[in-house]
Formats: sequence, C-alpha cells, structure tokens
Amino acid sequence: MKKILLALLPALLLSTAYAQEKTTENEEDAPAKQACNSACCKMAGNILYMSPVKFTENGVGFELGFEHGIDKDGIVAYNLPLVATFNLTHDQLDMGNKQDPMFYFMPGLKFYPTSSHGRVKYALGPSLVLGAGQQTDLEPNRFYSTNPGIYPFAPLPDEYVTRNKFLLGVTVNNSLNINPTEHFTMGLDFGFGFTYINKLDGVAQNINGLVQGGFKVGYRF
Repeated sequence: MKKILLALLPALLLSTAYAQEKTTENEEDAPAKQACNSACCKMAGNILYMSPVKFTENGVGFELGFEHGIDKDGIVAYNLPLVATFNLTHDQLDMGNKQDPMFYFMPGLKFYPTSSHGRVKYALGPSLVLGAGQQTDLEPNRFYSTNPGIYPFAPLPDEYVTRNKFLLGVTVNNSLNINPTEHFTMGLDFGFGFTYINKLDGVAQNINGLVQGGFKVGYRF
C-alpha cells in the first residue's frame, strides 16, 4: 500500500500544481475580459451626427441630427434630425434658378433588436415628417395673345409656377450602424412612407410618397 501511495504522490503533486497555475491564469485574464466587456456594454448612448449626402423625394442636400439612447441596454433610442434638400434638376428652367428648397424635421424612434452596443448594428423605427419649402411645376398658360403679329387669340406658352409647400407624414426607416471606435460612428439610412397632409399655397393636394436616405458620420459620447 505504501508503494502505491508513493507512486501516486508525484502525480497528485503535479495535478495540484497544474490546477493552481490555471487558477492564476484565469485570475490574471479576468480583469482584461471584464474591461473588454465593460467597454462594450458601457458604449455611450448619445450621438451627434451629420449626413454630407442626404436625399429625399425633393432632391439632395444635407442633414444634422442627434440620437439619444433611452434605456441602458441600448434597445430603444430617439432621433432628432434636421434636413435640407434642393431640387437641382430645376437649375436650367427658362424662368431662372428654381431649386425648390425643402426643410424637414423628422423626430422618430429607433429600435435595435440586439442593442446598439457593438461594432455593427441594425435598427428600424418610425419617424414623423414635417416639411416646408417650395415646389415649382410647369402649368398651362390660361391666357391668350392679343398681339396682332401673332395669330389672334393664340395661347401663350406654358410657364413655371412656384408655390409654397407644406407636408406632414410618416416614414419607416432602416439603418445600418457601424462603430469602429468607442467615439466614432457611421452608418447608412433609408426610409419610405407617405403624407397625411400635402398642401401647395394652402390648397390640399393628393397623398404623395416620402423617401429619405443617406450616409452619416458622427461622434458618440
């Protein structure tokens, strides 16, 4: 029996030393793993961003916005963007430059199914759309020429008419959000919807579609 115990003693000593070594390694690695997880979980929920390239149904322009996470898990956030776009296709109108500026305020919610904490995240959510600006359309001229050099009562050429525009509607937005570092963020947005109110010079028009999208960069804090 003593011979057996003496034979097993080295093995027991080796296993004990190995277990102590593994325990020490785990204890040394724990702070690093905890710091890594903490940095990921504590990613700030405030984002100040801009879109140097932004488009809507009106044209192209730019956007400034602010996003704030509502819950500590980063599932829900509200978004406050301001957008300005211009219809550049009207630059060559016979009546001069008619860029039809439109200004939008699009407050909304963003839902991150797997939270906003991480490198690459997807979000979706609704936005209310308030827009005000101008719209230029080509309209038939209802007047006729009385110039003797022109055929009597010949219709005058059609003309471009610019009116004040106001709209109220909703969009459903999708976004891909990328966080390369703790403070730098960028992403792509795309949304579509329709108007509840669409007025030109105070006169109600038909329901129109709404589109918005763009590339954004921001600072997370």
